[in-house]
Amino acid sequence: MTARPLALFRCDASPAIGAGHVSRCLALAETFGEAGWRIDFVVGADTLATAPALMTSGYPVRTLTENESDAAVLAEEADEGAALLVVDHYGRDATFEKECRAFAHKVLAFDDMTGRQHDCDILVDAAAPGALSYTTHVPAAASVLTGAAYALTRKSFLAARADALSRRDGRPVRNILVSCGATDPANATAVVLDVLKEAAPDIAVTAVLSSKAPHADVIRTRARGRMQLILDADNMAELMSKADIAIGAPGTTAFDRATLGLPSILITLAENQRGVARSLIKAGAALDAGELNDGFAHRLRDHLTALLGDGALRVRLAGAASRFVDGRGAMRILLACLDAATSKSGGVRMRMAAAADEAWLLDLQRQPCTRRYFRNPAVPSAEEHHRWMQATLSNPERLLFIIEVEGQAAGMIRLDRLADKRGTTHHEIAVAVDPQCNGLGIGTAALGFLRKLMPGATFDARILPGNARSLALFKRAGFAPLSNDLYRSVPA
Repeated sequence: MTARPLALFRCDASPAIGAGHVSRCLALAETFGEAGWRIDFVVGADTLATAPALMTSGYPVRTLTENESDAAVLAEEADEGAALLVVDHYGRDATFEKECRAFAHKVLAFDDMTGRQHDCDILVDAAAPGALSYTTHVPAAASVLTGAAYALTRKSFLAARADALSRRDGRPVRNILVSCGATDPANATAVVLDVLKEAAPDIAVTAVLSSKAPHADVIRTRARGRMQLILDADNMAELMSKADIAIGAPGTTAFDRATLGLPSILITLAENQRGVARSLIKAGAALDAGELNDGFAHRLRDHLTALLGDGALRVRLAGAASRFVDGRGAMRILLACLDAATSKSGGVRMRMAAAADEAWLLDLQRQPCTRRYFRNPAVPSAEEHHRWMQATLSNPERLLFIIEVEGQAAGMIRLDRLADKRGTTHHEIAVAVDPQCNGLGIGTAALGFLRKLMPGATFDARILPGNARSLALFKRAGFAPLSNDLYRSVPA
């Protein structure tokens, strides 16, 4: 297999099923691609017309013809083999996944509690209540990733997060976003616009749909005055950031709205949306207007009246939503796709740091041998460390990982994004290993794991003269000197 591993994606979009499967695959592909993985999509005939974002993504896309076997086409695209096959398709199950084992080192399947059986290594369902939901549906050794920590949003939403959250201060509602799914086959958008025309006549309304939505022409005739319709929007992060509240379906875009702290009223339009709706409501991150039935317009009007008139309610919803979904789900999934590295004390992995790690990281920072060679050797106070932790977790240009040995925290790696070099992502790296773990090969294993995680990245390490332990660590990991204190690792 080449130095840059291949991630193959099999997903579809159509007027009947919408664009959600493609949207979350694109979000995952962005993170894999930015890390240096090769990306390839195999899709059905209607996909590019329904999800034009895939066509403009820059990734290779193979469109299946009517008589082609998708497993055979995937095998052809894999050529020498795929490190990972991602399957996001309700029409594919364990039989298909087993067939793909011939060319895929690992299989990742997305599901939404459909009841399908899977022959996968990783299963992802961000709306499921827990891994036990899939106990009888996946192999015993499979990793089941559930909960909003694995919700997928595209990079543009993470980049817009800080600016969007700064607007969630209870200010008057000036703009309402209506997003009932790309294709909205039930035409919920029309019902919502009718309610808004009566209940919020002086507020600007933006409705978004795919140009392939069956009712797009009907909605176009209703979009007059302060109501506008945008077809095939390619700036959803901007539209959500500028909106003050949203009304929409609990599909993949519901997690996008939560990432940006957008107070929302949910309309459940399909069975596979119930899990997302339940999780957001339980977290206090949205209001529930229920299904599109006889009482829907009345429920929507009541929720809308409450939301428009209560700035404190909007602030609470925004805070709960942004805490529920942080926009880092794709990186967590990428981490879960890798095999553990080996050290003298056991398997070494990395995970994303969380607020719960604050105290442990402060203890690590306070170790004399940890601080000795920092640029700022002064030990931070608890308040200084808290502010740093909050800023770090909210910074889209910084990644903070916890190094684990057999599930126990043993160190940390911090990556600060620099200007990219020659088409590769470029990071400054800092590593700290718990002094109690010195001499066990944990730092070397963690750097090896990081290189597999980001095979296309360039890493720079600043090592102060005299720091013999760090110098030996980075040299073992293949870092080459550029100056007396700067060392660099480049992609293979």
